[in-house]
Formats: sequence, structure tokens, C-alpha cells
Amino acid sequence: MREQLKILEQLQTVDVELNEVKQALKLLPVKLESLKEDVSRVEVFLEKERQQLTEAQAYRAELEQTGKVQSDQLNKAKSKLTQIRTSKEYMATQRELESTRRTAMEREEELLKLMQAIEESEGKIAVHEEELNALKEHVAEEAHETEGKLKELSRKAKKMQTQRDSMTDGVSASLLRRYDVIQRRTGNAVVAARNGVCTGCNMLLLPQLFRILQAGMTVECCPSCQRIVYFEAEAEAEAEAE
Repeated sequence: MREQLKILEQLQTVDVELNEVKQALKLLPVKLESLKEDVSRVEVFLEKERQQLTEAQAYRAELEQTGKVQSDQLNKAKSKLTQIRTSKEYMATQRELESTRRTAMEREEELLKLMQAIEESEGKIAVHEEELNALKEHVAEEAHETEGKLKELSRKAKKMQTQRDSMTDGVSASLLRRYDVIQRRTGNAVVAARNGVCTGCNMLLLPQLFRILQAGMTVECCPSCQRIVYFEAEAEAEAEAE
């Protein structure tokens, strides 16, 4: 029985490392997917910026076209002034001319502000495009590196699984099942008993149970944490020597 417990202890060492490898195999693709999602978010944001720029440029063209119309109106109004005969008609045309000038000035101010905003937007978009390209390059490098790590970890996991399978040949099926259940629940199924204490939960063992463990004839579990517990003779010998 002591031999089987020793095998289980060695098996546990392999299982801990194997679980770490399996966890890495799960987490690496998740990390890469998160980076790809970052790229998608930046692309969506950049597309919105481009759309807003397109709309602003279209509005600028509209204002410029309106400016041409207003310029024609001003020229016609000025020409009309030279042909007016009555003061009443002159005053009406003059008011129309002043209104068109004010509207034209307001449009010019709006156009200047819009051109400034368009220039700033074009600058921001250029910066964000560079950042997006850099992020894409980073993700491509991460994808290549991740692919290599996954292949390496897969080979390691397969090798360790083979090693594990060969180790279990020396353990009874019932004991192995019990070990697997405890391992899945606690992550550490086999622990030593040192100086009458379970090292899994640090609880004091009953003297009768501790004597049974010292005999090493049966497989026993800690009453507190339910882990498989074995007597560690070397620790007891060191304690006696001290």
C-alpha cells in the first residue's frame, strides 16, 4: 500500500504540472481573442470617425455651393441698385443686400470653423490609422507566437499524459478513482501527516488514526479535508533528532 501511495504522490506532481499546461492551452487563445476584439473595436471607432469626416466634407461642399449662390445674389442686388428709380424700391433692395451680406458673413464664419474641424479630424484619423496598423502588427506577432506556444504545450501535454497513464498501472482502479475525485475537488489529493498534523488542512489527527498511518497498511483520508493522507517518516525522524 505504501508503494501505491508513493506512486500517487508522484502522480500528483505530474497532474499539477499537467493541469497548468492544460490551463495555459485554454488561456492563450482567450488572450489572443481579446486582442483581436481590441482591433475590431478600434476599427469600428475609426470607421465612425471616417463617416463623420465624410459628412463634414459634404456639408463643407454644401456651404461652398451656398456661398456661390449668395455671391450671385449680391452681384444681382448691386446691379439692381443702379437701376432703381424710387427711394422706396432703393431702401427695399438695400435691406435685401444687407441681409444677404450678413448671411454670407455668417456662412463664411461657419465654413472657417468647419474647415478647422475637418483639418483636426483628418489629423486624428491619421494618428488612429497608425495606431491601428501598429496594433494589427502586434496582434499578428502575438498570433504567430501563440501558435508556436500552443503546439509546444500540446506536445508537452501529450507527453505528460502518456507518462501519467504509465504511472497509473501500479495503482488499483478503486484507489485511482478515489484519487481522481479528490484531485478534482481540492487540487491536491495526497498530503503528508507530519507530527500528527495533516499538512493539507493543518488540522490535528486523532492519535489512533496517526498510528494507523504509521503502520502504512491501509489508505486513509483526513477527517477534516478528506484528502488521502500518509505518514511522513522522515519528518518524524527529524523531529525526534531535534
